[in-house]
Amino acid sequence: MTSKDQIIAKDLEILAAAPAGVRYSNLVRAIHEALPKIPMNTIHGTIWNLDAKLPELIFKPARGLWMHTKFREGVPVEKAKTPSPEKEKVAEKEFYEPFASWLVNELEECTKAIQVGGNAFKDKWGTPDVIGIREPRKSDIIKFPTEIISAEIKLDSANLITAFG
Repeated sequence: MTSKDQIIAKDLEILAAAPAGVRYSNLVRAIHEALPKIPMNTIHGTIWNLDAKLPELIFKPARGLWMHTKFREGVPVEKAKTPSPEKEKVAEKEFYEPFASWLVNELEECTKAIQVGGNAFKDKWGTPDVIGIREPRKSDIIKFPTEIISAEIKLDSANLITAFG
């Protein structure tokens, strides 16, 4: 069984066990945990369009949500979304570390990123939530200049002016 066959089999197994569906990033993470020897990029490259390759087994009722077709009945497309964040009170700081990790591991925009958040520099406008750096690696043939990335995370769009400040 090839790596791609293993990935597809595990994908179908995970989706068959999830009547509410699975978000894409969670699906990739679950497959990687089950098949740790297969590179993450191989998993992404194999499953990103499985709904088009296997429409008889997989469908997407909403953007980013993947479901097995055995759960298709009774799932209207517009109702298949995950619960909105307004229902649960989530602290902004809970997003700092996952966002820093996302910048480095999934987006690969940073070679290193850390959460700063809060009021570390004792100034309302002086502390970004996440700071990252993008430096050329020793193995890079072409060396690009070092870049500093900063991010401000806001849960409420009413605080956008504060974020831009």
